[in-house]
Amino acid sequence: MIDMILKRKKNRKKILARSPMSDVGCYNSSDFGLQTSSLILLLFIFFTPLNNIFAQARITFEASTDAKQVLMGSYFELSFTLTNGEGKNFTPPKLKDNFILLNKTPFQQTSITGINGKYTKTISYTYSLQPKKIGKFKIGSASIQVNGKIVKTKPLIIEVLKGKKNSANSKDDLTAKGGADIFIKAELNTEEARVGQQIILDYKLYTTTNIENYNITSESAYPGFFAQEIRRFNSRVVREVIDGVQYSTKILKRVALFPQQTGLLAIDPLYMQLGIAIDNPNKRRNFFSFRQLNYQAAQTDEIKLNVKPLPSNPPSSFTGGVGKFSISSSVNRNTLSTDDALAIRMTIIGDGDIKRVQAPPLILSDTFEVYDPKVIDEKSFETGGQLKAKKVVEYLVLPKHPGEYNIQPKFSYFDVDSANYVTTSPELFHLVVRKGTNKAANLNVSPKAFEPKGDIRFIKTTTQLSQKTNSFFASSIFWVFLFIPFLVLGSVFVGKKIQESRANIDGTLLKQRQAKKLAQKRLAQAKKHLDKNEAKAFYDEVSRASFGYVCDKLNIPFSELTKANVQEKLQSLNVSQNNIDAFMKIIHTCELALFAGKDNASAMNETYHSPIDDIAKIEAEIGSNS
Repeated sequence: MIDMILKRKKNRKKILARSPMSDVGCYNSSDFGLQTSSLILLLFIFFTPLNNIFAQARITFEASTDAKQVLMGSYFELSFTLTNGEGKNFTPPKLKDNFILLNKTPFQQTSITGINGKYTKTISYTYSLQPKKIGKFKIGSASIQVNGKIVKTKPLIIEVLKGKKNSANSKDDLTAKGGADIFIKAELNTEEARVGQQIILDYKLYTTTNIENYNITSESAYPGFFAQEIRRFNSRVVREVIDGVQYSTKILKRVALFPQQTGLLAIDPLYMQLGIAIDNPNKRRNFFSFRQLNYQAAQTDEIKLNVKPLPSNPPSSFTGGVGKFSISSSVNRNTLSTDDALAIRMTIIGDGDIKRVQAPPLILSDTFEVYDPKVIDEKSFETGGQLKAKKVVEYLVLPKHPGEYNIQPKFSYFDVDSANYVTTSPELFHLVVRKGTNKAANLNVSPKAFEPKGDIRFIKTTTQLSQKTNSFFASSIFWVFLFIPFLVLGSVFVGKKIQESRANIDGTLLKQRQAKKLAQKRLAQAKKHLDKNEAKAFYDEVSRASFGYVCDKLNIPFSELTKANVQEKLQSLNVSQNNIDAFMKIIHTCELALFAGKDNASAMNETYHSPIDDIAKIEAEIGSNS
């Protein structure tokens, strides 16, 4: 069986010409690739019991091509891939009307990959096709039987173009010119964005000749963005036609960008060095000889992105999420007493800037006392060629009165597709609260409990005589019952006054009063990261403390927070320019450290003490001016 498959692979190499992009980033290794494929196949046959691992995974059957457009006279590959399934009775679509089949039966390939203990198995059926005529053609659905059911692929559209005359240079011509028709482009997946939205930036190579290797010599610092490189994405070679010339294209680098400010943001060019293989026909090659490389410099053009602000009047449950998000929640119990604490967890997953997403407000009735939320988990991960992030927030809630209550958390985010704020509500929780003890246990024990039972009692050796009185007036019990009504009335009166004062406090005023206290809590957490020399977590916590302080103190909604707004608001409160500049320097230092990386211990120590002093100075100035 293995010999038959290896023969098919050898025949396939005779049919197909080598793709110009087959060696991008590596050296020629066709024999090594053949040996590797054989080894993978042998391992798969040996470990066939692994098949049951994929039984519960999601089964997909998809069609794909290695070219969006093809030139008349060239070929392309059509693949049908079954993922996490055992298929039989594969039936391809009807292809002979518009295409010439270079292989009558499909090349079949099986692969198994494992990431973090999760295994994926794929079986692909590949045809090499050559178009018969020019135009747009629909490739119908293929079908296969999996677990007794028929699954089908979605149809595809392929466009066949007529190439320019004398434009399709031969390999020898391109080699003599040292690698003509080669360029790189920086491509964004959108032309407009919002603050906090994830933007995908691809650096894409277009070539008509073989590229042995490449090296990035200079890259943009991405000013105004939080940037993070994506390492797992679809980097296969795809052929595209531009101005009648067919290029082999490949994404060399992908970056996720998150705009941090509004306006027209520029991305500087990326500079790259390309190693182009040159074959010298006059020089005889042997086993120890290497291809001569001609190094060519290439660069992208500067590109710009228009970043728009978020719409005004966001819902009260909006806390900074921009993109696509999902939320789930859970409670640690559904039945409790007024002596118990209830833990509510909210899990937020989305593709926006998770660092801008604050804990959603948990709005409950006065029957519950809600403590400040705590972030217990925050991490990002790659999936589907983009970044996603997860944040888990926990709330502690104390019920004050018994009864039955319904709790349903809410979360709002800005949906970039619909350009609207979206509010989602996860599961509704029904709680049953029983009455607790609400008082300390009585530890006093009556002496009568030690008296023996029966007719005979202990002989008393001493006697104390007193005059018996039945008067209730002026007794200790009398005074206790006299003062109890006054104590109850006084407690009710004080409690009512406290409730009225809390109800009259403006939410904005309450935030302003607690702004410094919350900032000090976050700075205390930053001190822990400083002691552990955790630079990224330290600067992230200092940044949260600074931005959280100005949002609460200056009453600036998180969706409208900009550096210009902060400066203008502080100036309107007659804060001195020196203190404003010092505070803005803290924000700039944190942004620079988070975007560019900075772990200098002395710089971190200085950054920790600066916000403590500056916030105290701003508090003093605002207090004196008011």
